[in-house]
Amino acid sequence: MADNRDELLAYVATQYYLHDKSQQDIADQLDISRSNISRMLKEARERGIVEIVIRHPLQRVVGLEQQLIELFGLQEAGVVLSDPADPKRTLGRAAELAARILEQRLEDGQILGISWGTAVHATANAFAPRRHYDVEVVQLMGGVGPTEPMIDGPALAQRFAQRLSHRYRYLHAPLVVDTPEVAQALLAQRNNAETLEVARRAQIALVGIGALDPAVSSLLRAGYLSRAEFDAIRERGVVGDVCARHFDVYGQPIVPELDRRIISISWEDLTAIPTVIGVACGEPKAFAILGALRSGLLDVLVTDSLTAESLLRLATTG
Repeated sequence: MADNRDELLAYVATQYYLHDKSQQDIADQLDISRSNISRMLKEARERGIVEIVIRHPLQRVVGLEQQLIELFGLQEAGVVLSDPADPKRTLGRAAELAARILEQRLEDGQILGISWGTAVHATANAFAPRRHYDVEVVQLMGGVGPTEPMIDGPALAQRFAQRLSHRYRYLHAPLVVDTPEVAQALLAQRNNAETLEVARRAQIALVGIGALDPAVSSLLRAGYLSRAEFDAIRERGVVGDVCARHFDVYGQPIVPELDRRIISISWEDLTAIPTVIGVACGEPKAFAILGALRSGLLDVLVTDSLTAESLLRLATTG
């Protein structure tokens, strides 16, 4: 019975949204009232049978994009105009652009790896492909747990998969464990080993860029780092991380004791993925983004204009 109802709702929505029939025309065809059609269209939206996507025009700063491509040898750069008064709006613009760039690069049969964090979460919210791609989604790093479930890897993998093929793989482990021995045991566990093997075969990865700035550090906010551990890593020259793999401002990997307790794709396997799309906004992340760019890890960068300007200044002054 529910299937019949769904078919009816889908039919009404198709006539209205795709065939430009009026509500009265559809009501006459089905011999029901126009108000009934109106209620059915509302029900179709509420139940997810109809999704309405509004694609806002994005103000891209082409000059900065070209400078980033030339300086860092990127495949592509996306720079949206910053809104200094509204950082959330700026991130939303960047996320929408990242979602569009991601869709342009998707093909049936691919594997898409994702990390976690605020920027990846915003991109997941903005991701509304025009069709369902036969793409498997795989989690690249362990979970953050109950502290911030909305930006966690499992939730984000599921969200992307819902808009693609509905196929996804989890890492059944936290991001950071107590000892290197526990990490090795979890990495060897069959489900996790199989998930990371799939991750190694990914053609595309969508990643956030973590910064060693207390105002924006996801690892610190999630409680995976104490403030003492955070300061100790920063003293070693770490400026940022991708998938919890740390590096300095020159893009050189640094392996503090923490890295040996991480459940995540390795640095070497991450760099081997053909297209890695990094999304990060905000001037506090400038050093971290610069390190990620210098490492050669990123193939595509999506950011905002103020951050891009800071990156270019840092890159040319030291």
